Amino acid sequence: MPDDGLYATSWAPPEPSGLPGLRAAMARYMNSQHAVAHSAQTVAMGKGALFPAGRTAVQAAQILCDNEYRRLRDATLYYVAADMTELAVTAGESLPNFHLEPEDVPSPTGFVVFAEPIGSYVSSDADPPERIPIVAASWGPFSAAHLPRGGVWVTHYAPTDFPAIERMALQRIGRPMREHERTRLHAGTGPLTWDNETVLGYGGDLQASFKPGDSHSGPGDTIAPWIQTLRATWLLMNQPSILEVDDLPQDRAAARRARRDGLAASPVRLLHLRRATRNQGAPDGESAARAYTCRWMVRGHWRQQWYPTRGVHRPLWINPHLKGPDGKPLRTGDTVHVLDR
Repeated sequence: MPDDGLYATSWAPPEPSGLPGLRAAMARYMNSQHAVAHSAQTVAMGKGALFPAGRTAVQAAQILCDNEYRRLRDATLYYVAADMTELAVTAGESLPNFHLEPEDVPSPTGFVVFAEPIGSYVSSDADPPERIPIVAASWGPFSAAHLPRGGVWVTHYAPTDFPAIERMALQRIGRPMREHERTRLHAGTGPLTWDNETVLGYGGDLQASFKPGDSHSGPGDTIAPWIQTLRATWLLMNQPSILEVDDLPQDRAAARRARRDGLAASPVRLLHLRRATRNQGAPDGESAARAYTCRWMVRGHWRQQWYPTRGVHRPLWINPHLKGPDGKPLRTGDTVHVLDR
């Protein structure tokens, strides 16, 4: 998060084992009239990115909340550890274009929480302006006339700023809040706030070029870098040499609650970086006769990889690594941040 002196909503991520409870709380909220009323205000003000067909703002809001409830209800749960989040943001900002296909999405529906914000923006609605972090996303199937092959709906989430909500309530009632009032206020608000949404069409282009830092302060459409981070996360999940995925089963009590509430009781998939086991020397296929006089650090980058079974090219992430023969001096220059340990 940029240190620009602005007030920023704090983010205290749950433990991976707490993700089912967070999802359950969000599903209950999306199934509430409070969520519909809040979404209707957003629709009426024209602040959303995508509006369903509804004769009134309340009808459109009901459709939005119903669809989001179903995505959360059926979601496979993912928790991205801090080290993996750092890599996903870095890789997303340099992700080359590729045509997204259903096979690139790890599950039809998903709910992912990041241990660190994947981006942020400055909200001018607040006085003074505040920085809003993006910390989670849900996704699910989407169809529309302009998407002949269908696509994926993605909802971006920010942490709910409960201190700000309490300050506004204090101004409204003109006295300190009683405990039962504070409890009711929190109960009527989800732990995460629906911030924005977008649709990714299958087979379509998503051409975007970003520089480091654009996930927090990029020009133009601030959503685009967050989408690239999510797409990079999906691609990295297919690279077991870089990423480890640990399935954490829900405990019996959590699984019973999920089934009782009609929610999927699947394990939490914990995504974190695999520890490096060796230094990489000359790349595969490099002529052994070629003479190197030093070693040097290669920055992390994407390489287009051909997948013959699918008949497609897909970006493959190459981690930062040492290149050159063992025993040669290390050439130093620009600082390179190695993201695997």
